[in-house]
Amino acid sequence: MSTNEQSAENPRPDDHGAAVSSMFDGIAGRYDLMNLVMTWGQEPRFVRRTVAKAGLPDAPVVLDLATGTGDIALEVLRSHYGAQVTGADFAPEMMEVGKRRPGGEQIDWVEADAMDLPFEDNTFDAVTHGYLLRNVADIPTTLAEQFRVLKPGGRMVALETSPAPDNIIKPFSTAYIKYVVPRISRLITRTPDAYEYLSATSRGFKTPAQVQALLEGAGFEGVGHETHLFGTLAIHWATKPL
Repeated sequence: MSTNEQSAENPRPDDHGAAVSSMFDGIAGRYDLMNLVMTWGQEPRFVRRTVAKAGLPDAPVVLDLATGTGDIALEVLRSHYGAQVTGADFAPEMMEVGKRRPGGEQIDWVEADAMDLPFEDNTFDAVTHGYLLRNVADIPTTLAEQFRVLKPGGRMVALETSPAPDNIIKPFSTAYIKYVVPRISRLITRTPDAYEYLSATSRGFKTPAQVQALLEGAGFEGVGHETHLFGTLAIHWATKPL
């Protein structure tokens, strides 16, 4: 097999990141609307629940990775007086949308790679993220970086999709993600291919048990999760040991 063939089949992490960043920049203006569609209108509730599971202290210092347009970051500001929030993403156009949202001026927006964070060790009380892990080339490296920048006792909380569990609902939930979401996206955005990618990564992502094992492997303790939307979405949490 030639080098070019190998590269096409196994893209380098930096190639993967650039492609995903470009894709998200292309859908920045309609991303929030499509999230509502993909979660049957439940996205705001899941964002609130994610922040609640972070167990934040007074005036917390929080890093929100894959911040996008700032849903989770803005919820931290809304629900915790005196919070200092950094929103980091590798898709600058997504963050530009977030900066224009009410409260966006209170967030410190940083363009950053989740696998190589530009922050000191033991900096944050919590690290939050939504739909990050399915889009990175190396999950263990991503989790190791979060572990590094968390203060001892700090918590990681993630909102992630999950493959539909084997139950009576699976044929319907799978059909919705695989066929309905890409078709609806054609009515909302000019880049339906992006949502076909999101649909595929949602169906092909790791199970909650597999994510839990990765978190434990990264050194976290108190690892847990809860599922929503008939098991197709999960909120994960874990704590850096004292």
